[in-house]
Amino acid sequence: MKIIDFYNIIDKFAPFELSDKLCKLEDMYDNSGIIIDREGDITAVTFALDFSKASVDEAKKNGSQLIITHHPAIYRGIERIDGAFIDAIKNGIGVISAHLNLDCAKEGVDYCFAKALGAKKQKLTVDFGGGQGYGRQFSVDTTLKEFAEQAESALQTKCLFYGDKDMPIKSVASFCGAGFTEKELSLVEADLYCSSEIAHHVIKAVLDKGKAAMQFTHYASEKCGIMNLYSHFCGLKEIKNNDIKLYFFDDERFF
Repeated sequence: MKIIDFYNIIDKFAPFELSDKLCKLEDMYDNSGIIIDREGDITAVTFALDFSKASVDEAKKNGSQLIITHHPAIYRGIERIDGAFIDAIKNGIGVISAHLNLDCAKEGVDYCFAKALGAKKQKLTVDFGGGQGYGRQFSVDTTLKEFAEQAESALQTKCLFYGDKDMPIKSVASFCGAGFTEKELSLVEADLYCSSEIAHHVIKAVLDKGKAAMQFTHYASEKCGIMNLYSHFCGLKEIKNNDIKLYFFDDERFF
């Protein structure tokens, strides 16, 4: 299988056009797709949240010719190529990044984050149709403290929460990564807002509304999504029939 074959598989699971839709709607920028191209057959692939020296070292160790990441290996224009890029190119390792399209996919990063938080049924905040979009809303019946304990167990991390630990939580709005801002707060009413890297003034606005906020590490909120893409590949006939080896690199430095 060639690198374009892996790109096409990702495009079916998380259409790259979703990046364009979200960027246009939110006035954002993204750089998803084939970042480092390569020729020849690919017999092993490493999945990772980030393109880094550590993920390249892992790919070299397990013999991968391709790294599939969530965060773009190159986000904006760069002035020089060094470090992990030179190492990857020198070793013939290609890179495909699936960023905002994987966030918005039907069973992508945002979906998996909400599911890990306990969502049984999810409603989209920004709906692109077909179960695709950004921001999830769901119902629970618990307290803030109990919700935090369950979430920490599911995501295998620690969280910070703001609000009365005994307050009842019936409705939750979640946004993977650093996706919760004043705009999202204005879009949806919930007892609890979950995300990562929430700005102080946004937390204050949540508390002023008598609601609660909870934040996790960026890595913890998005790891489950790239793991789900890895699991999807593991179940594909074309991967099995071509005896493609698949590996997942979990960067424990972010725990």
